[in-house]
Amino acid sequence: MEKDELFIVQLRDCFTAGYTLPQYCIDNGIKKPLFVFEGKFLLFVWEIYVQFCYDKRIFPHFGVINAPAASINFSPDSTLLNPLNCYNISQINLRNHDKIFFLTSAKLNIELKNAIYLDKLVNQFIKKIYLEIPALHFLQRHPKVKLFLTKIPNNIERYIGGAEFCKTLTETGLLGVKIQNNTGGNIPIPLDKFGYTNQDVFNLIHVAIRGIKTNIDGSTFMIDTDKPLIKIQNGRRMTAYQPEKFLNKIFFVGPCHYLGSYAPFDKTIESFLQKMLNENNLPYRVENEGQTYSSRYQDIFYNLDNLNAQPGDIIFIWFKNWLTNNVPSVDFRDAFDPPHDYKEIFVDKSHVNELGYKILAEKYFKFLTENNFFRNVEFDYHMPPRLSQIRYTSAIRRRRLKIFRQRRIGSLQENFT
Repeated sequence: MEKDELFIVQLRDCFTAGYTLPQYCIDNGIKKPLFVFEGKFLLFVWEIYVQFCYDKRIFPHFGVINAPAASINFSPDSTLLNPLNCYNISQINLRNHDKIFFLTSAKLNIELKNAIYLDKLVNQFIKKIYLEIPALHFLQRHPKVKLFLTKIPNNIERYIGGAEFCKTLTETGLLGVKIQNNTGGNIPIPLDKFGYTNQDVFNLIHVAIRGIKTNIDGSTFMIDTDKPLIKIQNGRRMTAYQPEKFLNKIFFVGPCHYLGSYAPFDKTIESFLQKMLNENNLPYRVENEGQTYSSRYQDIFYNLDNLNAQPGDIIFIWFKNWLTNNVPSVDFRDAFDPPHDYKEIFVDKSHVNELGYKILAEKYFKFLTENNFFRNVEFDYHMPPRLSQIRYTSAIRRRRLKIFRQRRIGSLQENFT
């Protein structure tokens, strides 16, 4: 599959979820859009045209790069929708449009400040539909909760010599196999400096891949275990030092770093932070809502709805280090920069040990205390954008392709294939 074809599939997935190009234009103040495309994407352009026909708030223009002007209509009945008029780009005054969408990732020899190419457009749609819209819907239901998206250091290649150092490390999954297959004494491993046995490390590795169960409402939970270093109860990992009495809760929702992979339950971000809060008589209870979310990041939002968050609670979400403009965020990607030594922190390319979790806990503690836990701050969260009820399925696309082939529209078909 070509790169642009993959981008179009991903964009269609966002359309299926309800976020459309007319709404994108409305959200970004675009009033006179122009869509420029190659003839091979004519069917996809028809889908875009139909979105605007049904929405009716904006009426775009369409320009083709490699074919002459033409008028087409793939509607089941020609009286249902007006034809789509496409013009060769050479016939279009580009300055008449406030945004030009190039439905290709290949940068054309056209210098325009108001242009957006397919790869960037898809990236914006993906963040919008998979992260921002679910978060904003949650915040509309819980307007007194403070929620932050987070960026944390999860890539060793950020550091000078990181890629080379990573080659000296054993990927943690393979390390678990190596330990399991070892029949002699303990073998040297990256966590030896903390005094753990090989069996301890094997258990810590597998906290990241413990079985996940799904509730009838779509939320998920981990299988409980009483293993001393792991401690999973009631479907989530325990946090040490939790007080019985508290003013509000601080939730950490996300994958490995928030789960505390490769560290004991009392050496996670949450447990380190809870200890700092207790030592400073700050009345907050920290909750570890981390799980292994690889390949199922949308489960974060099913689980978010089950937190029973109360006014004044604080939630940190780590979602693939993505941020969006309409949700508050905090960026800790520099947490392991000098004077810290990343070689003492990373277990493999993207995972860290308890030293890293302690450093991050200190970052969160400073962020919260310097801002007085945002007690007197009112966040004006954006309303989530309107989602369309139009659904673009593969069956519909196949039917349109069949209509296109059956009509045999002469020279137009020759130019658009």
